[in-house]
Amino acid sequence: MRRYTFILFLALFSCTDRMNENNEGFNINGAWVLQQVEYPSGAVYNYSMDGDGSACLVYDQQNNLYECRIASTSSGLVVVPTAKHVVTLIDQGGNNWLYLEDGDPHPLCVGDSAITIQRIGIRYTWKRDDKLYSEWGRDIRNIFDNDSISPELSNTQKYVLSARERQQANYIQWLIAAIAIVVILAVANYIVNRRRRQQLQLQLQQIQEVQENRPQQVRKAVKSVEDTFFASDEYDMLQRRMATGQLMKDEEWRQVEQSLKVVYPGFTSQLRSLYPMSDVEYHTCLLVKLRIPTKDIAAVLAREASTISTMRKRLYKKVFNREGGAKDWDDFILSIGY
Repeated sequence: MRRYTFILFLALFSCTDRMNENNEGFNINGAWVLQQVEYPSGAVYNYSMDGDGSACLVYDQQNNLYECRIASTSSGLVVVPTAKHVVTLIDQGGNNWLYLEDGDPHPLCVGDSAITIQRIGIRYTWKRDDKLYSEWGRDIRNIFDNDSISPELSNTQKYVLSARERQQANYIQWLIAAIAIVVILAVANYIVNRRRRQQLQLQLQQIQEVQENRPQQVRKAVKSVEDTFFASDEYDMLQRRMATGQLMKDEEWRQVEQSLKVVYPGFTSQLRSLYPMSDVEYHTCLLVKLRIPTKDIAAVLAREASTISTMRKRLYKKVFNREGGAKDWDDFILSIGY
């Protein structure tokens, strides 16, 4: 026994000269396919996954070894489970490694993409196969971890891993994840819209309360300012400008806003707070407040009159969350901003 132990550790130290100098941090996790077997007599045999297949070692991060035979086919992979072990890889320093399989030590040599494990004088060289591990590693481990697998594994148990089934499973997982994301976004959108709706209702209630509680003297003063503005030369020029149907520049829109602020100081701020409007929607509301006819609004904004009417009905639905006509929206616009 002592002689056997001495020979074993002598073999371990004898293979250190074949280890790669850059193996610091070496990780055995992954899939390793048998490439070559070298016997003490000098006989060498090479293997591949074609035909009857090849032996394969799959290591996970929990120090488990799943030993099996695999054969690659056009439609997937054939797996024959053979054994499951617990392994330990000990770095002894100086590129010396000790490989324990269920507590049984074996000499281990590490190369760039291969490892050599020696068992009773026979050297087994395994090549890392990252593609095999990424595509089939989980499926191979599941075969061993499945309760239907007999604890006493034998070569009579074969499992065909279908590439199509795996793709379908991946698609189902992706679909479930996509549905979950859609549901989460829908719930989040509902919560945001509900909060915005509550805030909007509060704003509308505040506007209504201000209008209802406005003193009579203030009402008369507002009416006087309105009458003066709509009878002014400025408003007459504005009407004639609109009647031309020419598109307005940014500076002209700013002048319209300033004119409205003189008569209705709170109009533009209240309008902006109701809904994130587009420029066309906002400009339409400005012109409605100025009592500009629909046909002139359509001409200035380069839209059909029917489009302007539909836009106003849509704004009413968005703000009040109920159906209404273009006139309902106009009545609301005319009532705010004082």
